[in-house]
Amino acid sequence: MTDLLHMKDNYLQTFDARVISSSLDFVVLDHTAFYPEGGGQSSDIGTLTDGSRVVPVVGVRKEEGEIRHKLDGEPFAIGTSVHGEIDWKSRYECMRFHTAQHILSRYLQLNYGLETVGNNITPGESRADYSPLESFDDSMKRKVEEGVNKIIQQNIDVEVRFMPRKEAISYLEKRGYQIRYLEMVPKSVKEFRVLIIGDYDVASCAGTHVANTKEIGGIQIGKSKNVGAGKRRIYFKLLTP
Repeated sequence: MTDLLHMKDNYLQTFDARVISSSLDFVVLDHTAFYPEGGGQSSDIGTLTDGSRVVPVVGVRKEEGEIRHKLDGEPFAIGTSVHGEIDWKSRYECMRFHTAQHILSRYLQLNYGLETVGNNITPGESRADYSPLESFDDSMKRKVEEGVNKIIQQNIDVEVRFMPRKEAISYLEKRGYQIRYLEMVPKSVKEFRVLIIGDYDVASCAGTHVANTKEIGGIQIGKSKNVGAGKRRIYFKLLTP
């Protein structure tokens, strides 16, 4: 098993590890700060080095129970000590985007009764899907954008807390978190990672996030499109802090 360092420290940019499995184009490490693709968020990219050569990490995914670091170069042998470095520009942008998406989703839930049914967090532009939402005209777009940015500008502290399953579910339900997402968590998961954005929002989330909403800067909502069955996809970009 790989110890996922990002779960406790989203700001960790470098780390040392040992290769515990090696294949044609990937390695598995005993621990890693790289975020593996999942939960709608794209994986980290960066580099691994053994001191003699530097190999780009072009993607990280969980496959067959392993956290596989896909390499653009010859993999390191089992037992090799490596130093990893995250592409911080890409990671930090995902952190800002992901926290912004939670605020956007909560705003739409509170003000329009919408449910988040999907999301995609990537550098450059991110999106989320909402239901039931048939249309999203310019007037609503600007109102939502203004409302979300006012929340972001409150400089709210963002906390990650680990809770036993039963305690977490009770806490999340009381705070108005979407029940369908709680039901999707396998019974084997005994501890939840809970994201808390002050008094505004809570969620069960394994993604990476900023420590305060001021780091987001703001969002600019772009196009939207119908993706079927009363669902609408909303795209947004980040504004400079």
